[in-house]
This record gives sequence, structure tokens and C-alpha cells, in this order.
Amino acid sequence: MKSKQFGRLAVIVAAMALFLAACGAEPTATPTLGPTAAPLPQSTPTPTPDAATRFQAEWDALITAAKDEGSLTVAFGGGTSRWFRPIAEFFGEKFGIDVVITVGGGSAQVNRLLAEQNAGRYLVDSLHVGPTSSGRLIPAGRAHPIADLFIHPEVTDKSLWYEGKHYYSDPEQKFNFAFAADADPQNMGMRYNTDLVTQEDIGAMNSVFDFLDPKWKGKIVSRVPVAGGSIGRYYTAYVHPDIGPSWIDGFLSPELDVTFLSDNTQIVNGVAKGKFAMGIAMGASGRDLDALESLGAPVKRLVKEFKEGGELSASGGLHHITVPINQPHPNAAKLWVNWWLSKEGQTAILTMSTAEVAPTLRVDVPEWGTTTEYTRRVEGKTYYFFGTDPEYVGRRQEAQDYVTTAYTATR
Repeated sequence: MKSKQFGRLAVIVAAMALFLAACGAEPTATPTLGPTAAPLPQSTPTPTPDAATRFQAEWDALITAAKDEGSLTVAFGGGTSRWFRPIAEFFGEKFGIDVVITVGGGSAQVNRLLAEQNAGRYLVDSLHVGPTSSGRLIPAGRAHPIADLFIHPEVTDKSLWYEGKHYYSDPEQKFNFAFAADADPQNMGMRYNTDLVTQEDIGAMNSVFDFLDPKWKGKIVSRVPVAGGSIGRYYTAYVHPDIGPSWIDGFLSPELDVTFLSDNTQIVNGVAKGKFAMGIAMGASGRDLDALESLGAPVKRLVKEFKEGGELSASGGLHHITVPINQPHPNAAKLWVNWWLSKEGQTAILTMSTAEVAPTLRVDVPEWGTTTEYTRRVEGKTYYFFGTDPEYVGRRQEAQDYVTTAYTATR
């Protein structure tokens, strides 16, 4: 019995010994991987072109497309062709495009353009005339929204323009773009013959209403107000809070006996040769008299602050650009608009023009160029800008109708 127990005990002891031996053995080593594989190369993302790169690509493509069209037709109104022709020629040489220039009065240019389009002929890419003339395209649906063509960052960035905005001379604020404006004292563009108007006379003038003094009866010449050209001055008078229709009535009155002419040469010669003491609201004739002044003629522009304040004036083709619909050379037209309004284009206008031009409304052009000092904006000074102010521009036709009625009633 004891021997059997002893045998079982021996087996148990042996088993425990094996168990203990197993517990003390070195554990099985964890298998290790081979050398760590090099990470897979990460693909570098293609950088997104920045705005400047994207614009340059679009600009280069536009130049190529414009060259392929080969031509650009620009209609200049009045004397604008004389001043702007060198800039148009520079553009043509710069981009390798044949620039065709048509000339004529603003009203005549628009008459011709409308007649051509009515006949299904679209021949003009860009129009540079006053807003009274070009405004006739709008109700006829013949003007293209010009901002739709803007791609140049120097054009689209409004911070580069006076008071951080774009200026338009149409009620819709999208067709007649004003790129320049004269800073004028509010004296209706008056020029005078220095042999007939003394400095004492000038000293006594402090308001546009002084032009209505009976002493000037029969001594004033003006452009026919229904002929275009001078209507901008009457519009200003009509909407100005300190002038108004009463001034127009007095100026057109037979009692003042103003001579109204439509011939520019007669107006200019009349003042320069002393037939008239002064010219008021003369349209382009005023600039021709300024040219004669520089040659020594006895004429002078009245530059004096009147109580009616100062105004930014953008009334003609020297100040505006309009694009008709269905341009025959759409890429060349788009290139022209963007270059014309760019810093380079506006600088070229100021420095290459053959005569005095209006100061650009850009604020990044470093020089005033051929502009006259008194037409330049004065920093910090407040100006009326009736020609582009949405509050007033919608009354342009109202003003024109009033002047036309008042004029014809007295003739």
C-alpha cells in the first residue's frame, strides 16, 4: 500500500519538476521583421496657378486672338481724334493690330452707327463720344455692358480709381464708362477776349448769375444747345442745387441776346477777333480758344472759384468710352478696352496726346502729363460730379428736353 502511494507521489514530484523547469526556461523569442522598408514617395501636388499667372495666360491668349482678327475700328467724336490718334497708333504698333479710326462729331458718329446697325452692319468696336450722344444707343439696345469685358486687374480693382469706384454717365451705370474728368470751377466753361473784358470785370464776377448782367447783352456767344456739344453745361446748370432752370431761362432769354452758333470756327473767331466779349457753354470751341491763347491770341479762360463751388466734369469723348454691341473684332475690342483703361493706357493718354487732355480718374498714374494745372483734382477737396452721380444722371434727358423747349420757344 505504501509502495503504491510512494509511486504516485514520485510521479507527481516528477511532473512538478518538469513544470517548474518549463516555467524557468527562456521564453520563445518574438519573430522580428526584416529591415524597415523605405516609405513610398509622396506625389507633390501641382500648384494651383495664382491670380497673376492665370491673368497673364488669359492676357496672352487675348493678344493672340486679337492679332488673328488683325484689325480694330475706333470711332472718335469731335476733336478727340486729334488728341487720341497717337495713342491709338501706339496701341496698334504695340500689339500688331491695324487700327482704323473714324472721325466726326459725336452726334454724327452715333447717327451713322445706328443707321449701319439698323441695316445689319456692325462696323465699330469702340466709341469715344460724349454721354448725350452715346446715351442714344442705350434705349435702342445697341450698347454693350462694358464691365463684361474687363479682365485686367488694374481695371477691375476699384481701389485704383478715384474714391474707390468706377464711374458711368448713364442711368444704368454700365454702358458709358468715364475714365477722366476735369476739375473745374463752376463757371460754365467761360472764355473771354482780354481786350473786351477787363480784370475789373473779372473781379466783379463771383457767380454764374453775373453772366446774366445786362451789361453783357449782345456780347456773348454760345453753341446751339440742341446740337449736342454744349448740352452738358446746361445739364449741370439744370441739376445744380445752387443754379437750376432759372439761370437757363435767363441765359436763353432774348433780353440777354446771346448769339447761338453751331459752327465751331465762327465761335472761336468771334471771341478771338473781338466780335464777342466772351463765350459760354461752347463745347469743343473752348479748347480751341485755349490753343489760341497759348499762341498769344487775346483770349483767356476764366479760372476763378465761384460761389457755386467746383465740379468734376466728364462731358465729352475725351472722358468716355462706350462699346457697341456685336463688335466686328470682339477680341481686339476687349484688348483695347482693357489696355485703354489700364495704368499703361491712361499714362499714354496723358503723356502722348498732342494737346491738353483731362486728368485720368485712376489714382496710380504718376504724372499729370498734358493736363492743365487747374483741371487737376486737389487732394481733400470735395467736388460735385453730376455727370456720373446716379442721383442725377437719370435726369439728363429731362434737362435736355427743358433746354430744347426753352431755346426753341425763344427763337
